[in-house]
Amino acid sequence: MEAKRGPMMDLGALQAGAKSLNNVDPPPESKAGAESKDAVQENEDLQKYLEELYLKHSGDLDAIFSELNEDPGKAKKYPPEDEKVFATKYRQGFYSYIKHENAAEEK
Repeated sequence: MEAKRGPMMDLGALQAGAKSLNNVDPPPESKAGAESKDAVQENEDLQKYLEELYLKHSGDLDAIFSELNEDPGKAKKYPPEDEKVFATKYRQGFYSYIKHENAAEEK
């Protein structure tokens, strides 16, 4: 019984193909890259706004959350050390409550 052989490979063509893979130009900057830069800028702007808000109210959590129209409960339970910690935790949702649409029905 004879072994089946696959197609014959041309070594020169294989090496030329491998070289061409190394000479690929990098793709131009995509829209996703530009959008992610915008998102970073928005994050930095929000961080700065929240830090300034904290300083404006001298760390008074009731006043800060009143201006944000939010509940200060979690911030009072876990008070931030300074404006940077406050802004970072607020942006990350640390002080947010998960609202359930059917909360009244569950009680």
